Amino acid sequence: MARLVPPLLLALFGAWCGTFAGGATAWGSASGLAALLAALLWIASPWRDPLRLGASGSLLPLALWIAAAASTGGSPVPRAGVLGVLLFPVFLWLPGAVERCWKSRDDRRQGLRAVALVTAGISAWALIDWLGPGAPRPAMPLGQHTLLAAWLVLVLPLAVLPAREAGPWRLAGLAAAGLGAVTVLLTRSLAGTAALAAEAVFGMVWLARTRGGRWKGIAGGLVLLALAGAAVQAPRLARIATGEDPSAQARSVYFEAGWEGLLARPVLGWGPGSAAWTVHAFLDPVPGVSPPGEAVGELHSLPLQIAYELGGTGLLLAAAVVGLFFLRRRAELRTSRDPALLACGLLGLVGGAVASLGSGAVAVTALPLAAAVVAGAALAAAERETGWEPALPVRIYAVTAALALLPAELARWRYDRALAAETKGRRAVAREELASALRLDPAFPLYRMRLALFEERETAARLGLRAAEDGGAVPVLWTAAGLLGFSAQSPWAGEALDRACALAPFDPFPPFYRMLSASGGGAAPVYGAHALLAEPRLLTATSWTPQLLGLSLEMVRRWPGVDPGWKEALLAAASVPVPSRGPFVRLGLEIDTADTLRGQSLSLPVFRRRPWPARWPLVRVRQVLVPLDLPPATTLRATAPDAFRWVCRSQTGQKLLTK
Repeated sequence: MARLVPPLLLALFGAWCGTFAGGATAWGSASGLAALLAALLWIASPWRDPLRLGASGSLLPLALWIAAAASTGGSPVPRAGVLGVLLFPVFLWLPGAVERCWKSRDDRRQGLRAVALVTAGISAWALIDWLGPGAPRPAMPLGQHTLLAAWLVLVLPLAVLPAREAGPWRLAGLAAAGLGAVTVLLTRSLAGTAALAAEAVFGMVWLARTRGGRWKGIAGGLVLLALAGAAVQAPRLARIATGEDPSAQARSVYFEAGWEGLLARPVLGWGPGSAAWTVHAFLDPVPGVSPPGEAVGELHSLPLQIAYELGGTGLLLAAAVVGLFFLRRRAELRTSRDPALLACGLLGLVGGAVASLGSGAVAVTALPLAAAVVAGAALAAAERETGWEPALPVRIYAVTAALALLPAELARWRYDRALAAETKGRRAVAREELASALRLDPAFPLYRMRLALFEERETAARLGLRAAEDGGAVPVLWTAAGLLGFSAQSPWAGEALDRACALAPFDPFPPFYRMLSASGGGAAPVYGAHALLAEPRLLTATSWTPQLLGLSLEMVRRWPGVDPGWKEALLAAASVPVPSRGPFVRLGLEIDTADTLRGQSLSLPVFRRRPWPARWPLVRVRQVLVPLDLPPATTLRATAPDAFRWVCRSQTGQKLLTK
């Protein structure tokens, strides 16, 4: 039965508890942790040198873990790294457990057959979902096309191995390989396609050197696969070369933010798991590229994210572990009891490494688990030369990790119950569940911010400020804190709104409410103009005084970097008389809503919790006969990239995080 543990883990995580959405639920997260820890308790793993790096490298994983722990201790958001630090040894030992599951030839054969079925099933699921309405690319069940492609390129080399057998299992291996490769190409993920092409090229080279006869046909098929990948990506590569690819432009924004953050803390970084909570302090959004309200959950490049979170020390240690593992396994190819399995394991890791250049979503645990299973398959291809090791240390750690993670998982369960209660209109129950979640996990900022929306003004303001401080540099938290502080007339409200404006210069509410709090001051027209540029519908807000509106419009006229035609259109709309009476609507802050231009993503990408849609009505505006149909200047490519930096980013990212 143990032989089926690796493919069962792949299926469980790839189809549910390790996916982008499934892993954020209480049941998904708890089930995934239980499955991992139960596997270690049952099978255990060699604990001294689980990756077989040898005497010269066995201490590298320990050094990496110590660096991660030290980085957590010095992080401004230490809560973000707790899960990663606790689970690092679990994923480190998992390859050794996979090796023990596949000790015999029959174990490996049965296990790989199941891997082929899982891979074919995930690929078929993705293709069937893609053929349905409204799905532009295959993405399910992982939840995002780049994640799906990365998962598939990791496991595809293992899934094809049953093709070595005679009989129906050969067809299963070929079907898994064909479905998986087609799915990767249809995702149109550049990183995934490049990873697939790299696997095809390396596989062709290995077959040409070690095999002959009928294997030459397979090598030719791999060449065609690489060429197909190049053909699929040719149009996008042309757009990237001409600077017209929006995804590449957005990734350049993330890269610059990650690089700036690394330079601010080059040795130990900002802490594991901290990118989603802190990177906005270094991110300069670009008009027409970065959507208003965007929540950046990862830096879209695993090496960059490791460097940002763990510093140069962590990146060097991680690269040393991966590089030494590859060299040790490559040296075993000639003496391996199953060279094809070892070669395919290395191919999967090569594909995963290439795919990681375009994704840093390690919080989507289906990906690190797949990498651990592939590494374990490579270990299983050769006999372990070391003697027997006691399993007790691994089992003790598994139990300790389960006990340490229990409060956080119970808090997640309470959060899900609060969401369900609020959806049914039971606000009192939702408040009690949130309060319970906060007691169980007091350092998690999302629970405190959600609870603040249920409280009275003074209490809400206090909770909102603490949530924003615990969250580091999450823009929505500082916006909520500033608004709650403004409502309660707290003395720190202006500073919180300034910080929200610096972290999210494309959002209209921080500068608008900063204008209201500074009315009578010389900076009020600047804030007012900023708010109008970010949301033209604020032109008919009832909060304006005639003098302040006139000064703000004059500031709009003089604002650098904004298209003159757009400014003239806004000024022309301002010259149309607005009735003093009439119907009103309220513009509001939207959190976790489907409207990506008006709403702000928060729970799922930043905190890995279920989305909790919320609409917070704020500014009352008059409805006019001719609606103002003018897009925000922040959404136009004609707007200069630095049009808002001069007014918002007066502080460095490091000061925004550490003051």
